Amino acid sequence: MRGFVSSIFNLFVVLTSMFLFGAGTHWIATRRLGELDGILLLTGFLLGGIVFAHKFFVADFEPLSITRPR
Repeated sequence: MRGFVSSIFNLFVVLTSMFLFGAGTHWIATRRLGELDGILLLTGFLLGGIVFAHKFFVADFEPLSITRPR
């Protein structure tokens, strides 16, 4: 169950990151945001989306165990 909740959270972060990436491109296009600020903003959202997308697609649904299986 813990892996499922983590996976849903990762999906939520990816969707939010991609939405804000699109909003950031709109802010740059309408000149509400400077170019350098926009590049840093888009880079952060893109990298965050990539990291959490990887965590979403490669999620293990087994709970973590500190004991050795027998």
